[in-house]
Amino acid sequence: MRKTTTRRNFMKGLAVVGLGAASAQLMAACAPAAAPGAQAPSTTGSTSAPAATDVTLRVQAAPEGGQSVMPTQMGERYTTDSGVNVVIEETIYGEIETKTQTGFISGTLQDLLYGHHRWLFINFLKGIYMPIDDAMAADPLPEYDDMYSSVMAGNSLDGVNFSVPGVVHPGGNIAVMFNRTLLAEKGLPEPQMGWTFSDWTELAKAAADPGAGIFGLGFDGMNSFHYYSNVSRSFGSPDSTDTWVMNEDGTQLQYATPPHEEIAAWYLDLLDSKVAPRKPDYIDNSAYGLFINGFSATHASIVGNVTNALNVVGDKFELDAVLLPVGSEGRQGTCYSGNMHMINSNTAHPEEAYELLKLYSSAEAGVMMVLDGKLQPNGHRGAWTHPDVVAVNRMFGVTDDLLTAGIEKFPMPRNTRFTEANNIFLNEIDRIWEGEVAWAAHAPELQAKVQEVLDLDRPE
Repeated sequence: MRKTTTRRNFMKGLAVVGLGAASAQLMAACAPAAAPGAQAPSTTGSTSAPAATDVTLRVQAAPEGGQSVMPTQMGERYTTDSGVNVVIEETIYGEIETKTQTGFISGTLQDLLYGHHRWLFINFLKGIYMPIDDAMAADPLPEYDDMYSSVMAGNSLDGVNFSVPGVVHPGGNIAVMFNRTLLAEKGLPEPQMGWTFSDWTELAKAAADPGAGIFGLGFDGMNSFHYYSNVSRSFGSPDSTDTWVMNEDGTQLQYATPPHEEIAAWYLDLLDSKVAPRKPDYIDNSAYGLFINGFSATHASIVGNVTNALNVVGDKFELDAVLLPVGSEGRQGTCYSGNMHMINSNTAHPEEAYELLKLYSSAEAGVMMVLDGKLQPNGHRGAWTHPDVVAVNRMFGVTDDLLTAGIEKFPMPRNTRFTEANNIFLNEIDRIWEGEVAWAAHAPELQAKVQEVLDLDRPE
């Protein structure tokens, strides 16, 4: 018999929640806090017909790229099993950050919410998301022991859990796709697992043909904190954080330093020599557009984009992928980022919302996200290694090794003001990459501008 979360369990957490100015808001919304417990029974299926109920749960979901598929299917199942009416309300992904904050203030926000690391923690401090530790202790998430520990840790703030993993990225540039046909035509070797950045540079320069508009390599991004970090962390020694763009506690930007100068020199050489593209070279505003149209030999992206590329490329050329290269000292850079599901701290139905959250967190949901939503798995190892998932994209199985070992955390400022700081970093580093300013002259200015944001207090 499945154990359910009772209002008493939720109310019990009120006595131990202490989140400063946000505490009053959370207490009014029946917010719990404690520690996760043991593994739960399966949440799938039901043993009897559901009783009629007048409860409605509104679910925030992004319509782009299949992100609403799993929430919709699991919501329909929950309605069938419980009688609770689940309404999916699609919100354009680029508007979720702002609409979550304004909806919470106006009292129009949905019961279950969708988010990204970029705004996850600052919204929690503002009291928008409900802590779930006490609920997890009373009624654990399904197959909890199967969830990657670094992913769960990467979703919590100061030891408090308030979200479950949705889409998990071990790194924004973790999978390097390559055009096997192009490399074979040039008589060049294919990338191999365990290759180095030196190997990649040599291959990219040999494959590039600027006169014909062919590039050697490209990135999904080298300008935001988390995409840049995935690459920069590969440089340096395995036990060092000198090449992290931000120190471990998120209080200090460390960009205007010799290690990052070395990385800039490496990438600028590729950009200046037309081995890597600049923005005017892009197709459909992306370097990825160059790759899928056959104009780039290699391209670094999220692991889920390998699935998309396989579908889009079709029979235009043969495609394969390997992990991002390691640095000269064997360091494999990773950087956790992703999307999550949360409960509105002001929901009128915390017990029912938590039951649906459990479905969204399950391994079955992770498999569904790949097979039906054409995305990538959630935080469950069973989803990343599921035979049907690996058959869609073998890189999911490959990346499991990194997730099992533990991926490095998202570069979050201590004060949680990621969007403010990252917007400055992105705009200023793009000026370097586009050749408008020299690194040596501009890196100190970039450093100072971002540091001003990092020095601000946490929001209340």
